[in-house]
Amino acid sequence: MPVPGAYEPVLEFSDPDSVRETALFSFNPLVYLYFMLSFLLVPYPIYQIVAKRYNWETNNKTMARHYSDLLLGLSYGTILFVFGNYTRAFSWITVVAFYPSLFGYALIAELPFTKTSLPNIKNWPFGMWAVFLTAVAIILAFAAFHIYWAATLALPFVIYYVCSLLVPMFLFAASIALIKENNNNWIRTRIHGYRVRWATRSASKTKNDEEQQDEVVVNPESSTSADPVTQQQQQQPKLPELYNPYTRTLSLHLHHWQIFYVLAFFTRFTHPVSQVGAGIVLACYMEGICAYGYDQLLND
Repeated sequence: MPVPGAYEPVLEFSDPDSVRETALFSFNPLVYLYFMLSFLLVPYPIYQIVAKRYNWETNNKTMARHYSDLLLGLSYGTILFVFGNYTRAFSWITVVAFYPSLFGYALIAELPFTKTSLPNIKNWPFGMWAVFLTAVAIILAFAAFHIYWAATLALPFVIYYVCSLLVPMFLFAASIALIKENNNNWIRTRIHGYRVRWATRSASKTKNDEEQQDEVVVNPESSTSADPVTQQQQQQPKLPELYNPYTRTLSLHLHHWQIFYVLAFFTRFTHPVSQVGAGIVLACYMEGICAYGYDQLLND
């Protein structure tokens, strides 16, 4: 059995200098530590101190909620680090872009006309629309650059890169389908319709068989007359009842931490523009976590 050399890696950690930009995943423990310190463990308490000092809008978190958010941050951050290829993409440029973006986003969120949510979009003031459309334009500009840059790399990376959007799209569509099922008894209503039609057809077939048997000649004096209404009720098929097991309604609330967390998977390149974009999206994601926590997509 060959013995590893003195400097030969045996744990198969990714070497940041040799990881390609087209790698779909990578992991290096030292870079992972830098990543977590830079974007979670250090900014989280700093944001809490600054937010409390300037009375910014935040959820009133208990120590248990802070602990839970930090654990979730480690879990979500690990997934992002590994599959966002941040072993290769992590850079001081991203860190420098992160902190001004974190507090800049918080200041924008403190403006009177931006204190609203996406579900209340019909009642947005003009200022909120201006901020939202500006943000969308910036996101689209970064998206166009990233798709262009992905297309310059070796095939079939750009195919994987673009098709990765199907993952959040599938999760969003599954959430909408779950709301329909829970609130409207969607699937069970369809199944109930099939069961009703099946029971009706079975009852009609049974009724036809009974009518054929009744064609046999019966002695009028020995036959007894039945109440037509009672006879008709007896002939009605017993249909299955629609059962609804759900006692609460669900609602969809898309939060900004979820949007920017997804975008952070795509700012995975070593180009300075991509690294600045990574700092911005990570900052917007972490602002939502620091201020409000990991609010759910579906609420009951």
